[in-house]
Amino acid sequence: MASSISAKRAVGYLRVSSTGQTGGRHSSLETQKARYLEYCDRNELIPGSTYTDVVSGRRDDRREYNNMVENVLQGGADVVVVQFLDRFGRNPKEILRRYWELEEHSVSVVATDEDLTEELLLLAKAGIAGAETRRTSE
Repeated sequence: MASSISAKRAVGYLRVSSTGQTGGRHSSLETQKARYLEYCDRNELIPGSTYTDVVSGRRDDRREYNNMVENVLQGGADVVVVQFLDRFGRNPKEILRRYWELEEHSVSVVATDEDLTEELLLLAKAGIAGAETRRTSE
């Protein structure tokens, strides 16, 4: 029997690098929150907490990101919603590591404004290509 996404609990992760960051793919925190709530409504998810950082996605010390991951891994949500994958982070290895860690705990990561399936496939292929280059150069 397939499980329904309708009863799932969601959290939103919002991030900008600076308080004035808007325009293009750099949506304001308000826009990211609105997209999170719209996504939950459209997909019958139960919206929960939003975790907000105003810091570069390259940094490891993103307090709210780390709080969100800890909460979700302890069963605090079934779905993590971001507007774009780059809101989740900027380091491809960290993104993939965290994405798969959450998946292992039956937590989905979704982006409101892009298809993560294609994005993650591209990242995986890039990682494989990089590993092959390193292997053949040894």
